[in-house]
Amino acid sequence: MQAQVVEKMRNVYRVCRDIALFPKNLLKVKRIVDGHTYFPEKRRKPKSIRLKENLAYLLKNHEVNIYYNSYGLDIVGFHNEKDYISHREFILNRYDGNNRFITSHTGEYNYITLLRDKYVFSAYLASTLGQEFVPKSIGIINKGKVYLTESKEWLSVNEFLEQNFVYVLKKIDGECADGVSLVKNFEGRIISSEKEYTKAEYIRKLSSSRILIQECLQQHESIEKINPNCVNTIRIVTLADDNGNIGIFAAFLRLGVVKDSFVDNRAKGGLGVGINLETGKLREFGFAHDAFGGKLSAHPLTDVIFKDYQLPYWNEVKELVINAHKQFYELESIGWDIVITPNGPVILEGNDDWEIGGPQDTSGGLKKRWIELTKKEYKKKGRSK
Repeated sequence: MQAQVVEKMRNVYRVCRDIALFPKNLLKVKRIVDGHTYFPEKRRKPKSIRLKENLAYLLKNHEVNIYYNSYGLDIVGFHNEKDYISHREFILNRYDGNNRFITSHTGEYNYITLLRDKYVFSAYLASTLGQEFVPKSIGIINKGKVYLTESKEWLSVNEFLEQNFVYVLKKIDGECADGVSLVKNFEGRIISSEKEYTKAEYIRKLSSSRILIQECLQQHESIEKINPNCVNTIRIVTLADDNGNIGIFAAFLRLGVVKDSFVDNRAKGGLGVGINLETGKLREFGFAHDAFGGKLSAHPLTDVIFKDYQLPYWNEVKELVINAHKQFYELESIGWDIVITPNGPVILEGNDDWEIGGPQDTSGGLKKRWIELTKKEYKKKGRSK
């Protein structure tokens, strides 16, 4: 009875929220309909049809389809909306698959923490899979102190900055490349994300955050050839069914496109190029995030053509992420960030809150693939964020 009351209250909240957001969503629909196509070489649907389809989607799914143009749904006879996972459906299923609370007599806990805390994640996989499969952790900055993992000692931040180094610093719980910086410290001259700091300024900057310090990785020469301006990563997603069988859901190569950018994330302006799961060859186009728009057939800085470009160590990449997912046996889906080094693949991060836009932009509709791997019909109604 109580559960029914809670669900009715949720439904009332959702209806009120949808009504309140409707004018704002109409403006979003207008921007999408007026927006450019990702496929100018193909025949686009008339504007009236695009408007009708987007309004129907809004009423049906209670959200704007921000991926309408990047999925190619604006093109005549190209892609079918039914093959694609809507964002709301995706959030619901990803949440239900990963938020598996374990209840004991002392309370509840959730395995997501093993992914969300980058310091814990790195230490955990180094111990279960081997140090060669994760970047070496130099230490952690916490409350004005630095713990060095090799010497197992605590230093003040001031003492740590007396050393010369080039390290990657990451906020323990940062997302979408926020809080990630390449830091160069040489005789008191500190450069972080192309900005120079005095020691005192940088100490103040570090004082309020928990930050993981890691070694810099060198990418494989074949990846370097595409874009040498940053370390480019593979986002590869694994899904598990209830029997622990794990499969590869989708994968794409993330490429930075700006000379002075340290990160390759699509949310920061990079490209995503789909990867053939069987061969490890790149697909034809690199897609920008919907906030930036457009697609390219070659990298804008190096002119390397994407189609059929062979990635190295591809079988090793797949084997690594499947073995890694087995260490997180309570989670249904994980989005892995992989660097291919000269010696093979290395796991940067695992993400429980990965997004569906990149995989479907670069590989097409993936609803059938989800059902095939999880052996679950896709949920369409219920709780959503």
